[in-house]
Amino acid sequence: MKTPQAVSLELAHLVLGADAAVRSGSGPEVLDAEGLVPVHWSGLVAEPMDLGETRVRLLRLAETASSLTDPLARDWLSEQALSVANLLRWITDSSVTYEEGVSGCLRVDPRPLPPDWMQAAREARDRALQDAGLPTGRAGYEAYAELDGVPSGEVSTVLQAWIDELQRRTRDQLPSLELPADAIAVKAVSGVPFSAYCDYPGRQIWINTDLPYTRAALKHLAAHEAYPGHYAHMGHRAASFARGAMLPDSALVITDSASSVLFEGIAERGLDLLEFRTERFDRVAWAQHRLQWACTLEVAHGLGTRRTTPAEAAQYLREVCFASEARIEGKLRFATHRLRSIFVSAYWWGGTVVGAWWNRVGAADRPQGIAHLYNHMHSPSTLRAHWQTMPKD
Repeated sequence: MKTPQAVSLELAHLVLGADAAVRSGSGPEVLDAEGLVPVHWSGLVAEPMDLGETRVRLLRLAETASSLTDPLARDWLSEQALSVANLLRWITDSSVTYEEGVSGCLRVDPRPLPPDWMQAAREARDRALQDAGLPTGRAGYEAYAELDGVPSGEVSTVLQAWIDELQRRTRDQLPSLELPADAIAVKAVSGVPFSAYCDYPGRQIWINTDLPYTRAALKHLAAHEAYPGHYAHMGHRAASFARGAMLPDSALVITDSASSVLFEGIAERGLDLLEFRTERFDRVAWAQHRLQWACTLEVAHGLGTRRTTPAEAAQYLREVCFASEARIEGKLRFATHRLRSIFVSAYWWGGTVVGAWWNRVGAADRPQGIAHLYNHMHSPSTLRAHWQTMPKD
């Protein structure tokens, strides 16, 4: 019988072979440059592999993994191998529906949010505005954007200051995390379809200076992209893998896989993990951010199922979450890209899954909760299923 180490190593080789094949035929779009594995520190090198053959091998590997005796390794590796097999089908078979892509790859509900969820998201934004002493609706949001807005020439400086502050807080409040030794800097970019991006190998956070920001929104981005989000998370995984504490597949960040929801969810909930939503506009920024991703989820589903036109999607973003034209352009590029269109679900469901789970973790168990989040690879199902089985100090 194979060990978890052997199954994980084979999974890593298969994924990197598929990634090499996808990269060899990628186009000029900036989102194509990430391939299936945006970054890895595995030390492995793989030649391009036939995607159909690789999918068959992944399905066999999922079956092998389902027989492992370690419960978490069994559930995680079988689900991840199956999700990557589904990802290869999504890439190569145009008959796969949008909802099949989301559910098969990300392991979350592929349907659009029910109307009452959308209404609740709008009401949460309005309550946050009221609590901050502002009107509701567009007038209140515009007042918030003006009062807390950051001039475009100061965005990088403000973001760097938040990163430095959050690094200190993460080091002090989450001492079990093995943070990267290298400092991370801010790099201003333009013309890209995202707000910010963690360039882990380059030790940089890219910030899209085409978009408007508030101080509170930059605080959230710093937590998401740097500490205790992506930069801290990848750094911890890299250190854990290097000393043999995590399996080989933990050294790969894989797009549109069972791990994606937790990867984004940890980042989305970074300020909650630090209990650092403490300033006047923090709740406004968070409620607006959640509403934006709810709207993007609706737009991606509408475009993916062809029940919405791009023009209708753009108008929806303008009316419901008050998106700027630059943000609308980026969201539409994101939502119409083959790989990223289904990845949109990772942001909304990541914040939902990790937030709901974290709220159930008692104060006394939060150190073990951090270990459960960061020391193991997870899907939404393994996060829930294996929390109560983890040893407590």
